[in-house]
Amino acid sequence: MSAVLSQNFWKHLVFLVCLFPGLSGCGSGESEAPADLPVPEAAPLSSAQSAATEASQSESGEKVFDGIQFDVPAGWQQIPLSPAQQGMISASFQIPKAGPDVKLTLSSVGGGIEANLQRWRGQFQLPPGEEPIQKTVRVDDVDAIWLDLRGTFDTGPALNGTAEAGMRMIGVAIPRSPRDFYLKLTGPREQLLKAEPEFEAFLKSARFKQ
Repeated sequence: MSAVLSQNFWKHLVFLVCLFPGLSGCGSGESEAPADLPVPEAAPLSSAQSAATEASQSESGEKVFDGIQFDVPAGWQQIPLSPAQQGMISASFQIPKAGPDVKLTLSSVGGGIEANLQRWRGQFQLPPGEEPIQKTVRVDDVDAIWLDLRGTFDTGPALNGTAEAGMRMIGVAIPRSPRDFYLKLTGPREQLLKAEPEFEAFLKSARFKQ
């Protein structure tokens, strides 16, 4: 009877040792060091985060917007569109080397060129004695309208309705079918002066793809 109890005692002891391998080896006769925990991996960027990261990087080279190919200058940054801009704006750029407040938007909209030029004029309060500068420019063998406005810029309700003095806008309207194409460069006058040469080169690089 004592021999049976002795055998059961040792069986229970071996079972307990196997339950707690850190106390001793089980089966192999050797103790095993605990394995290293895996290093946690960073969660992958969502598609929206990835797009925002890529868009905030410097953009340059040939790019096509609404069927028009442009040569984007080095250093320009294409930025993600806000929910209010989506569906109305094709692309938005910042030009950091000209200044932090210089912005360029590209869009294709209907309504007619003259109506849209009038809307731009209505966004500016010009100082006494200053007139809009309007001229015709050639864009890939098509006559486009260049409109230069300087004064207090009323952003309108879409941008919280703020009015900023000392601003300037260069807008270009290119006749297209079925919707005309517009470039709108805005910013403080001194910053826009620095951006103007590259903007002109960007406009001259335009080539219609369709």
